[in-house]
Amino acid sequence: MRTHRVLRWAVPAFLVVQAGVLGLAWWAGSGLLLALAELAALTGFAGLLLLAHYLVLRGRYAREREAARRAAERRRVADEVHDLVGHELSLIAMQAGLLELRSAGADAELAGRLRAQAERAVASLHDTVALLHGTAPDEPVTDDIEALVARARQAGARVTLHGNLDREEPGAGRTAVPTRLAVHAVVREGLTNAARHAPGSPVAVVLSSSGPPEDEAVEVRVATSEAPSGTAGPVGSADGPGAGRDGGHGLDTLRRRVAALGGRLDVRHDGGTHVLTARLPARPAGDVLTSLDRVEPSGARPLRLLVRQTAVPVAVACAAVLGFWTWASHDSTAEPEVLARFDVGLSTAELDALVPARQAPVRLARPLPPPADSTCRAYTDGNFPLAAATVEVCADGRVVTRVTELSGEPLW
Repeated sequence: MRTHRVLRWAVPAFLVVQAGVLGLAWWAGSGLLLALAELAALTGFAGLLLLAHYLVLRGRYAREREAARRAAERRRVADEVHDLVGHELSLIAMQAGLLELRSAGADAELAGRLRAQAERAVASLHDTVALLHGTAPDEPVTDDIEALVARARQAGARVTLHGNLDREEPGAGRTAVPTRLAVHAVVREGLTNAARHAPGSPVAVVLSSSGPPEDEAVEVRVATSEAPSGTAGPVGSADGPGAGRDGGHGLDTLRRRVAALGGRLDVRHDGGTHVLTARLPARPAGDVLTSLDRVEPSGARPLRLLVRQTAVPVAVACAAVLGFWTWASHDSTAEPEVLARFDVGLSTAELDALVPARQAPVRLARPLPPPADSTCRAYTDGNFPLAAATVEVCADGRVVTRVTELSGEPLW
């Protein structure tokens, strides 16, 4: 916000200063004053731009630190969850396995399902911890869409599954882990909303891939029909998570997760069917967590980085100014005690012994017509950075006929 404020007022302030400089030069009629005031205005404007750039660098540095803090906090939470919850889930799976061995019939089958669910929960926990650490496994258990649909069917849902994430033709690669997990989350959200708001309605889950191998895209579509008579309202009702484009927290979180991978999530109600569609790159460049916190690392504090970035252009500008001043003042500069000896009536021979070898190349005052039969030459006192001409001497071949102090002469 502070950066925008500086940039917003930098140009108007510079224009106001320019108007003041021109007005002062018109009032004083001094070219030297105009040059120095213009140099001061340009220096001030450059200072404002450097300040704005510094504020940009400082904001980016703050975002980098915040991203690093969030990443460290995620890793800490992941480790705590892994140590506490993972141990308890493993114990549950072991005890369910023992119960399965010691039971028979329906009890053994129930214990087996409990053991399998506990093992899936442990695998899901491991995948989540890996993602929080930024090192997702290559073959996560949590991307098993068929198992997710099967569990929904066991719970009484009318779900059909069509298609597959991975294409079978030659050259097609396996869908990346972050995309598989995001697709799993989309299907899970769609089935959850269907169970909550349209129990008993048919649900169709469609998986498809398209595009060339180097730019392959994955699409998942969860379509839920209207709830049968006597049940809860359809998904997308006014009070449900599917209400409107920006529905409940589940869809908002899912939309951010899909967007972090470079995908797009669409929620719509089409002819009595609620459709949840996500389209994602099969092999994105980032993942669902690091993409949210991606910043360009600067590797330095803002002030140090500002000096590093501006050192070369500032050095080049300074070298250009010094080079121009050296060229403009070389063999055209008369010392003050020499300038004091310039006077009307001074012989040309004495004048030639005093003046520098060449005239000053920069003249900011209006040239005056020379006296009759006279020629005029201008010299500088070496003023920085322009070495502008400060005195004009006119001679008729025998004596000096006129000496003009150019710093007091008008521009026009």
